[in-house]
Amino acid sequence: MLAVIDFHGLFQLIWVSIVASISATVLFSSAVFGLARADEARRGGRGTAAAAYGTLAAVSLVVFAAAVVLGVVVMLNKD
Repeated sequence: MLAVIDFHGLFQLIWVSIVASISATVLFSSAVFGLARADEARRGGRGTAAAAYGTLAAVSLVVFAAAVVLGVVVMLNKD
């Protein structure tokens, strides 16, 4: 029965899912952080800081969206 289980594929699935979960969480969290800090800096009159935090939020959201699209493409691509 053990000969049927592909342990290499199973371990690959485990480590890739852990890395993907942590990466997605960090990216989305940094986007929320950037948006919140940008709003706070804008209200405080610190335009440069607001722009920097806004850029952080925008880049994080773009990379997050690209990761989601890549994940969907990989799941739908059956070899």
